[in-house]
Amino acid sequence: MYCRVVHVKAVSEIQLKMITSYIESTMMPRNLSAGQISGEVFEKSPTEIFTVSKFSDKETANKIMGLMKDEIREIAKGCKMSLLEGPRIIEGKSFND
Repeated sequence: MYCRVVHVKAVSEIQLKMITSYIESTMMPRNLSAGQISGEVFEKSPTEIFTVSKFSDKETANKIMGLMKDEIREIAKGCKMSLLEGPRIIEGKSFND
């Protein structure tokens, strides 16, 4: 399992709503159909979100990043973005599972 976390800080609430809408309507469905295992978006503040994307391996994560590189560049022009990623080393499971 490989995970990528992206933090996005927009300059305004309107800009963040546009980015979030684009992620939901275009990026997430395409990435999931291309092999991404899951994707979630969390609100940190009215102008900040972070996304958590899971992939089977780093190669798949890089393939999907390649699909988005032009879009990411365009989004990054108007806001701040940071990226954390790496392979999972520990998995916790609930006793209820």
